[in-house]
Amino acid sequence: MSAMAVGPALGGVGESIKRKEDAKFLQGRGQYIDDLVLPGMLHLAILRSPYAHARIRGIDTTAASAVPGVVAVVTGELMAQHNLAWMPTLSGDTEAVLATDKVRFQGQEVAAVVAESRAVAEDACALIEVDYEPLQAVTSPQQAREPGAPLIRDEKEGQRDNQCYHWESGDKDATDLAFARAAKVVELSTHYPRCHPAPLETCGIVADVDSVTGQATLHMTCQAPHAHR
Repeated sequence: MSAMAVGPALGGVGESIKRKEDAKFLQGRGQYIDDLVLPGMLHLAILRSPYAHARIRGIDTTAASAVPGVVAVVTGELMAQHNLAWMPTLSGDTEAVLATDKVRFQGQEVAAVVAESRAVAEDACALIEVDYEPLQAVTSPQQAREPGAPLIRDEKEGQRDNQCYHWESGDKDATDLAFARAAKVVELSTHYPRCHPAPLETCGIVADVDSVTGQATLHMTCQAPHAHR
């Protein structure tokens, strides 16, 4: 048997490729979102839900709006007035930009403050008062599928359970037959803890809107620029 061919002609598989991106980071010349400063740039801070599932009975933004340097305080109700409360996602579903009637996961965005500096935005954000009515939460896929489990996406018309998607691929009958004829069938349930990478910078975005052309240039940390566009 001949050895597998490797080399640059095959994409460098098996080769030790010298990295090209290290020099600027080692010399302190890396460019990050936080390094971008535009004339008159405003900053946004987001208030997130401490509850995994809760009804929003009211949001008081009076104190936050009165902080010097605050330009705007935005809630889901305001977004809804402009038909922006729910936006499409990559999966063909929709997702709340800011929660309106209730929050559906811990850390969900509830309100946002736009201010002249990051410090002012964060300080004002802490002054927003939200009246929550805690609801029973769903903490696992197994619990979500149990009869009588709390319905999380109850805003979706015709949604009766917590199953979000259903798809099939291949020949189901042939697969069932193969299992039926198998000498032994092994079932295994695995549970994984939360896994998250640790990038050099967290998620961020700087939007530059040209008032003359109306075009927006977005600088962001993401791996799907076309989707964001």
